[in-house]
Amino acid sequence: MSDRKLTPVDDYLHQVGTQQNWNESRYIDFHDPATGTGGWFRIGMRPNEGHAEMSVSINLPDGRHAFFFERAPIDGNRLVAGGQEWTIGDPYRSCTVSYSGPVLILEDAWVLTDPKKAFMTSPREHAEISLRVRTEGLEAVMGSDQDHIDKIFLPGQADWHYQHLCWVKGTVTVGDQTFEVDGRGGKDHSWGPRNWLAKIYLRWLIGTTDDDELGFMLVRGVGPTKKTRSGHVWEKGQFFVVDDFDMKNTYSDTAPYELLRCDLAIRSGDREWTVTGTPEAWEPLRHRAKDENGDPTILRIVKSPTRWTFGDGRLGAGMCEIHDRVNSNGVPAGIED
Repeated sequence: MSDRKLTPVDDYLHQVGTQQNWNESRYIDFHDPATGTGGWFRIGMRPNEGHAEMSVSINLPDGRHAFFFERAPIDGNRLVAGGQEWTIGDPYRSCTVSYSGPVLILEDAWVLTDPKKAFMTSPREHAEISLRVRTEGLEAVMGSDQDHIDKIFLPGQADWHYQHLCWVKGTVTVGDQTFEVDGRGGKDHSWGPRNWLAKIYLRWLIGTTDDDELGFMLVRGVGPTKKTRSGHVWEKGQFFVVDDFDMKNTYSDTAPYELLRCDLAIRSGDREWTVTGTPEAWEPLRHRAKDENGDPTILRIVKSPTRWTFGDGRLGAGMCEIHDRVNSNGVPAGIED
């Protein structure tokens, strides 16, 4: 085992590195299957570049999306930027996430494939969001020993990282509508140099049963020099590092190539779990940068709140996150995987 074991202080802020692209980011997502409300929040501090990447996204019960992104100016490494704020409570067990600020109201989230147009033409509302995030502690963390991360991360994604399942409760107010949230999803925290184009494609799959006794977080990553396929399962208080998993993804035949279904067989030692996911919405994001050869490249990231059916018949909820470099015709790199 590695000597890079996490301690309670690692749930807080870290000393800023010297690299220009040094980043400390925090992220949660969740889906409430009872109401259809879900979403995700990210704050990525880039103190050496003087800004934070602040994202807030809510899937509204009527099918609309509330979304906002800002490269918010910052001075130093903190837990607040652009109206989003995180507070760490009991390390690896509790935190709060809040947001106060504008959101775009999107009837069809695919308009975000042209972000400039989306921000110029979409109506806006004010949002007030307050969430309490519960997790199961360091013993339930993929990355409690950083040897775990070699199983799921690609070179250049981040030097340090951990991720675990989470349960999210709170209120979401958008305009004059308020929604109560009781959702399930994933939480992660990374620090170190960050390169979004470390991957050619990546699949991040998260699900938890409605009775909260079984959940998984899986990563399939393909980069220029490495491939990964692992993750973890948390079942009745036990943590299992995933040895491998089979994944069959079904996409639409034409652009924008939405993920329609995900079938999984997950293995750890002599244990196996099967589960099928059905995405309920699609929200595309993009990152433009130069690839390892210096060529301009677009990475498309599509987030989908997902309902899961486990092999024993139990139902669950979570998220599918699909990353792909896209060719000049907009075809995702990993569509055959």
